[in-house]
Amino acid sequence: MTDPLAALKPSQWAQLKVLCWIASVDGDVATEERALLSKLSERLLPLEDPEDALASLQADPEAELDAWVAHLKSTDDRMAMVSMAFQMACSSQGPEDDSAINAAERVAYRRLLEALNLSDPQVQEAEWAAREALKETPALLDRLNQLLFGWGAWPSVAALEASGTSWL
Repeated sequence: MTDPLAALKPSQWAQLKVLCWIASVDGDVATEERALLSKLSERLLPLEDPEDALASLQADPEAELDAWVAHLKSTDDRMAMVSMAFQMACSSQGPEDDSAINAAERVAYRRLLEALNLSDPQVQEAEWAAREALKETPALLDRLNQLLFGWGAWPSVAALEASGTSWL
């Protein structure tokens, strides 16, 4: 059996490794985190089964963060990593959580920021972009609930645009 991750560029491989590490550092990969990882795996590896790719990523439990970050050469790759990691850490916030990021993932996220060695303004910019993405992309279930129960038979243009569709 071939490695499902072999088709990835080193920076993509590193980004997926870091995201899996962030998602699993608290001992539990939440449903939302698994969905985000699967979606990213599908986009990066369209010919591979996302579950096989995730299994390959999670097969290495050791957090070799500095080695993974070394594959992120450009500032753009590092800023993208901040944005993705922030979204990953915020994706599984439960109603009982006081913070957007649980304690274990917060420690991992801070460790990642140190390893990425970006300036504060760069981190703030990437986090702002992540917050905006989280606001603009509600969960699929929320969008379906809005469309099915919020507007009756004829949803508004705003509802259709929020769902990713458009008027014909």
